[in-house]
Amino acid sequence: MEPRAISSGESPAAVELSHGVLRGLVQAALDMSGELDQRTLLTASLNAACSTLSADGSSFWVPDEQQATCQLAIGLGAETVRGSTVPLTVLNTVDVNAYTLAVPVVTGGRTAGYLRVARDAHDARSPFAASDRELLALLADSTASALQTAARLKANDRSGDLTLVEELSREIGSSLDLDRVLQTVVNIAAKAVRFDLGALALYEKGKCDIRAVAGSAAVDSNAEEMQDLAFRAAWAAGTGEMFYLSDREAPGSDTERIFLQFFEAELAKVEMQSGLYLPLRDEEGIVGILLLESKTAEFASVRERELARILANQATVAIRNAKLYSQVPLAEALGAISAKRAEFFAIPRRRRAIGGVSALITLALVTLVRWPLRVVANTPVFRPTSFATVRPLVSGTVDRVLVREGSEVAAGAPLAQLRDIEARAARLSAEATIRSAEREAVVAASRGDAAGQRLQDIRATSARATLAVRDEAFQTLTLRAPVSGTVLTARPELLIDTKLRAGDAFVMLGRTDTLELEFSVEQREIDRVRAGDAVRIRVDALPQRTIEGRVTWIGALPLPATLSTTLVHFPVRALVPNADGAIRPGMGANARVLTAPASLAERLLRTPTRVVRLMWWRMWSWV
Repeated sequence: MEPRAISSGESPAAVELSHGVLRGLVQAALDMSGELDQRTLLTASLNAACSTLSADGSSFWVPDEQQATCQLAIGLGAETVRGSTVPLTVLNTVDVNAYTLAVPVVTGGRTAGYLRVARDAHDARSPFAASDRELLALLADSTASALQTAARLKANDRSGDLTLVEELSREIGSSLDLDRVLQTVVNIAAKAVRFDLGALALYEKGKCDIRAVAGSAAVDSNAEEMQDLAFRAAWAAGTGEMFYLSDREAPGSDTERIFLQFFEAELAKVEMQSGLYLPLRDEEGIVGILLLESKTAEFASVRERELARILANQATVAIRNAKLYSQVPLAEALGAISAKRAEFFAIPRRRRAIGGVSALITLALVTLVRWPLRVVANTPVFRPTSFATVRPLVSGTVDRVLVREGSEVAAGAPLAQLRDIEARAARLSAEATIRSAEREAVVAASRGDAAGQRLQDIRATSARATLAVRDEAFQTLTLRAPVSGTVLTARPELLIDTKLRAGDAFVMLGRTDTLELEFSVEQREIDRVRAGDAVRIRVDALPQRTIEGRVTWIGALPLPATLSTTLVHFPVRALVPNADGAIRPGMGANARVLTAPASLAERLLRTPTRVVRLMWWRMWSWV
């Protein structure tokens, strides 16, 4: 960079630079020359301006038509100045002995911006002099040179392009799903080239089908814009070569002019100024086309077009593979499996290990942990364990009832007293006969009539035998309990004065300290029930209490009432302790039989397994 010429009107002393200032300028040039980031480069330039010119603040302004915007500022008033705008005349005005100073930064004949420095007017320091402007101009020249160098280095840096190509290879190589490949290609193309509309179409028999649009998850192929785009894509794909429309208003080749003859009106309608059309072609033919259109002219540089061509070549291979894979039988199922496999291996290894251990623990819990399987007991009813009906041996009328309903009685305890007038009269007659025979025997003995005495003794003995029979019959008028139990007959006291014949039922006795629960079980569950299995019971009267019994009997024949239905039931009985008498015979209950232990897997699969087996057998039974 050549130094600026010194005006003839300026004294040599005004431009004489101290060694410290020169070292500062050289150091600033060195700091900026090795920097590629524009913001960091400009920050170094602003810091050098403040230190070299003893300024309180510095800023960089970007011109835009008739005004300039502050892009970066440091020091005095930086927060206020940053982002503000001023007319360009303010920055271009040369004001000697002012407290602000601005010079342009010119790169390639174009003003890239303005360096501006400021001092605090209230400070004791003097305003900027002409020599300060020369120093700032030298710093601006160094800044412009550094910006040009950074731009060239950045243009030559292809590491970002390689990263983009690698990303595309990785993304499209991990999937054989055609739609996903198309969407991935057009989205990654947006990272390589700046455009306003990007799409990828499949080409077949001279027609294009728009299948993916950049930044859009779904494509409406019936939309007018998409149909126009499909026509442009078909024309460009038919050429078989990459086609670049640099400027709609200034075509540079015959191909561009021919293209505009057909589609200039369509491009004008959507305000597209330029476009890049890349047919996806291999040795078998054209599989599709990548379209990139922009509202600005010359939107793609040579480097960007070359990068887009590389992406198109990779996309061609991926699309061809995906189309071939879609023709494979069961491709969708295999693709889904492959996608799930890829998703699984995309999970971090530690998370996969934790998930595997969790799955093993869950599987162990589902298959190894077993507990009794509960079988529903249908229509359970409590009944006394044993029954005994009290019946009189002789006919009689109930005279007294000595018990009440629910009374606990021991074996032999009196229950009621019968009265029988004929039996009582016969007993009294026998007693009278005995007394009469004994008196007659005494009289015969006093007369010395041995034969008469003997006759009366025989008569008395016969009467005593008759009396013994009458006494025994008289004792049967007291009805006694044949067994220990509970009086089950309701209100037996109402039987007083009732005539009972021999053998008629008087009251019912039963055991209630242990009750019998009678219920039924469906035929498909009856094989699980075994004698001795526990039965868990709850009654409505005691919902907070769980009662347990044991199965004692399983019926061999089904209940007759269920034979006409599809759900045949078998009777089952269980003994249930009832020491406190809280449960009454006849009570209903809710009961479950605790059968052999089963795991959660068995519980979930036993019904489907049974259904499948029956269906399988029924299906093959016709063969």
